[in-house]
Amino acid sequence: MLTHSKRALELSKKNNYKQGELEALANLATLYLYTGQTDKSIDFSLETVKDPELSKFPKTEMKIYNVLGQGYYFKNDYPSTYTHFLHTLAVAEKNSDQFHLFRMNMNLGTIFSRLEDNDEALKYYAAAFKHVKKLNDPSKEAIMLSNMAYLNIKLGNLEQAKIELDETLALFEKNNLTTWLAWTHSTFGLYYLALNDFENALINYQKALDIHEGFNDVKAKADIKYGLAKSYLGLNNLVKAEEIINKSINLYASSDYDKGLEKAYRTLYEISKINGNVAQSLKSLELTEKLSNDNFKIKNRQSLMMLNAKLKFDKEAENIISKNELALNEQRKYVKWALAGLFVLIIIVFIILNANKREKVLNKKLANQAEILNENQNKLSQINENQDRLFSIVGHDLRGPVISLNEILTLYLEDKEGKEYFEKFAPQLKEDLDQVQFTMDNLLHWGKTQMQGNTINIKSISVKYELETILQLYRNEINKKSIVINNQVSTNDKVFADLQQFNIIFRNLINNAIKFTPNNGMISISTEIKNKNLVIKISDTGVGMTEADVSKLFSNTENFSNYGTNSEKGTGLGLRLVRAMVIKNNGDIMVKSQPNKGSQFIIELPVDIV
Repeated sequence: MLTHSKRALELSKKNNYKQGELEALANLATLYLYTGQTDKSIDFSLETVKDPELSKFPKTEMKIYNVLGQGYYFKNDYPSTYTHFLHTLAVAEKNSDQFHLFRMNMNLGTIFSRLEDNDEALKYYAAAFKHVKKLNDPSKEAIMLSNMAYLNIKLGNLEQAKIELDETLALFEKNNLTTWLAWTHSTFGLYYLALNDFENALINYQKALDIHEGFNDVKAKADIKYGLAKSYLGLNNLVKAEEIINKSINLYASSDYDKGLEKAYRTLYEISKINGNVAQSLKSLELTEKLSNDNFKIKNRQSLMMLNAKLKFDKEAENIISKNELALNEQRKYVKWALAGLFVLIIIVFIILNANKREKVLNKKLANQAEILNENQNKLSQINENQDRLFSIVGHDLRGPVISLNEILTLYLEDKEGKEYFEKFAPQLKEDLDQVQFTMDNLLHWGKTQMQGNTINIKSISVKYELETILQLYRNEINKKSIVINNQVSTNDKVFADLQQFNIIFRNLINNAIKFTPNNGMISISTEIKNKNLVIKISDTGVGMTEADVSKLFSNTENFSNYGTNSEKGTGLGLRLVRAMVIKNNGDIMVKSQPNKGSQFIIELPVDIV
């Protein structure tokens, strides 16, 4: 492959054959990717995508952007992978290329599965299933089922995963698809680990390793070794478990996969603890906690970068559409004027008599074109506002607590009295970091609501059970302020809504009620059925608001936020997120409030009558 690709590149350049030159570069990038030379593959790919003529050859363009995305995937640079896979998907949609539509939706689903964003993963996998059916290729359907089996295991749907794995294993064995056969055995190992069937888990991981020996995928081999170690640990073979988990650690380290290192060190800690090796267990636990903290920060940063990449991609797409529409309008205008000139030369008298009529028609068309341009401008402005609001909140509200934590840790490490100050301010720092986490959750979910194509999963929800769970999350804050909770919700009250968004809505509302209710105050929750909706009322005896403040709560142009009765902070984003999600779930939200008398938030959602 190397010999022929280099020869093709040489001949193509000699004969000024641009498509052959680009295809040869894409083949070289592919070769380097699958022989472990990831950096070299990325370099060849970047050289190829810079060529201004690449867009003339969509097959080659999709091929090289896919290879480039995979290269960044092997480097754990998921935002860059996401950007290049999105580009490939856009080219595939433009050219109705069913194979790449299937492949890129599957690849994007795999990225989000790796990031444990299961909702996004399911969305892309669903699209991949739709396109793979059109290919009429059983092996491609099996690949899709194999990926779905892995995701279903992570979601706890073990019966469905077993059905999918049985089907894919038979097909891969029949067609001798060794790469996917190794992956399927590895996924079977994960399935049996979930069932605590360690003997079958060991058998499947060993089969996966035997098949995988000839491949150059270090990260996959590390995962298989990790599964073997977990199997031996479950069988109480501690010597073998420790030997193999150390090999897994070395492989994860060589591929810079910190998430794998975290789970491997956690397993080594368990083994060392059982063996009574206190020093090794403490060392492993310390490394596990450090990696866990680092991975948490990396995950949040990657989520923000993925969101920013999506916003940037959408913005660029809107710009391209606007430019294409302008160019098309210009062409249409030239054609019209040319036809008009020809018409004048042929029947000049007729043109004079109908000049006024044509002028009105042209003015109307120009007005329509101006309206289209204004709509596109509004869309671009909304994208810019979303991006500016995102970075404003990140820069202002999340940076402060992190700086405070850094300063108190520096004082702890460098000052003799640092421990005393740390213990003094630790409770406040924990509250600040809890608020950072709450804000980050709101921020990421708000970002998702701004993305086109964001889907919701409507199901029947027990209102009392979910509200009790949320109240339990805030039990410390409630007890701290000695707030009385009067929960009058019936166990029979059910609504139709997206469970995740339902919890986000009422976490924000209950959090606000606690924040603005003084010590020894009361929060009441009640329900009633109105038409075909369940009306849920959350009332507090807090500080209340003026009519002017109420009018700002859900504004997209003003950022309204106050401190709580105990100086709790807020971003002003929560209630906008609540309103967006209530509307998306076919509901409505209203607010009643008076200064110094308290506030009442009234939410209506479609009722599920038992």
